Amino acid sequence: MTIRSTCAVGLALTAVACSGPAPEAPLSTVVAYEGATLITGDGGPPIGGGVLVVDQGVITDVGLAANVTIPEGATVVDLTGKTVMPTLVDLHGHVGYQRGLSYDEANYTRENLTDELNRYAYYGVGTIVSMGTDPGDLAFQLQAEQQAGTLGGARLHTAYRGFARPNAGPGAAALRASAYGVSTEEEARALVAELAETPADFVKIWVDDRGGRVEKLTPDLYRPIIEEAHARGLQVIAHVFYLEDARELVEAGVDGFAHLVRDVEMDDDLVAAIVEHDVFVMPNLAISERGRHAEPPAWVDDPLLLESVSPEVVARIRASFDSRTSEGAARAAESYAAMQRSLKKLADAGARVVLGADTGVQDHIQGFMEHRELELIVEAGLSPGDAIVAATSAPAQVLGIDTGLLAPGKRADFLVLDANPMYGIINTRQISAVYLNGQELDRGALRAGWQGNP
Repeated sequence: MTIRSTCAVGLALTAVACSGPAPEAPLSTVVAYEGATLITGDGGPPIGGGVLVVDQGVITDVGLAANVTIPEGATVVDLTGKTVMPTLVDLHGHVGYQRGLSYDEANYTRENLTDELNRYAYYGVGTIVSMGTDPGDLAFQLQAEQQAGTLGGARLHTAYRGFARPNAGPGAAALRASAYGVSTEEEARALVAELAETPADFVKIWVDDRGGRVEKLTPDLYRPIIEEAHARGLQVIAHVFYLEDARELVEAGVDGFAHLVRDVEMDDDLVAAIVEHDVFVMPNLAISERGRHAEPPAWVDDPLLLESVSPEVVARIRASFDSRTSEGAARAAESYAAMQRSLKKLADAGARVVLGADTGVQDHIQGFMEHRELELIVEAGLSPGDAIVAATSAPAQVLGIDTGLLAPGKRADFLVLDANPMYGIINTRQISAVYLNGQELDRGALRAGWQGNP
């Protein structure tokens, strides 16, 4: 990357002074990034040889070089040969529980949460929603510090505590105590009212019996939860497994699904209802696709994974495939293929598809697996451009935040890539730099701090 100034003074990553008398006015805060191919995140065609202008963390102009006037005094950064796109926005994570070889509620500390937010940011995830597994006020405290500009990392949003039958929410034991357990309509409404007094961004509900092992949240409970949430201005996102539950949830007014249906392929009626009611859907493919492998898949050996994850953790991931059989993998592959067909149906019908990778559950690595999720979305039949929209502007719109697009007035949260993901979605992994609020993340320092730590 080459940096130069357009006139007597400029500001890059550090202040640069030019010859001549000292100026009376302060140094310019404007930085113009020129020469890159720009993927704006709105589904439009890439802009070759584009210019992105940023001032104090906000995008002020973007477009073809011929159509953008770089302000006098701006610092110009040459990104010729690079591709620039918005940072990823993930609506489904579980922050705070993974720490090296340990996966436990005791890991839910300030130190570990901030570390995990840095891990997300390192891989270009600029925003993460912790989906219903935050047991106390710590997430809100970190969120407030980020809003005040005193804490970095991926911007944290949270659904606080989700709703399920008692001891029947998250699948992982470490997460289970974080959910509200509800048994009556009165209790459900009161707890929604309690949650609405917090800065929570969503209400999360689990509608799943875990293969008959737990009691499932039923319509007599989730309908009042949805009603109460909507009355208080909150959207409801449902963890769902079965098609018939999904159908009833759409009819009840749910706003989004944290997973695709996983028992059967979605039928045309359900797809039409999802589109009619404008329900957004997170494919959440990467969690489910592991079952179709009897041997460790290729991504386990991706060098990018080792940049933030110790060899000991990678060894555990590899070992998790040791007990799998070819017969079991074949059955899982059939189920997974049904999910792929469901996703393609939804996309073709115009449903809102948004990124929700379910990262932060054990060994589903923060930041890295978001890129695997994009790869699988494309494998299911969507275009790279569709996948990028699903990971940038679409979830940002659901969340109501000013990022996810390269557009004037949006936060300057963007990735600089060494290769164009429109030619292969795997190129989102070719990260040269990450910018949050117009400031480049020191990825080298983060990487150095992680390597050698289990």
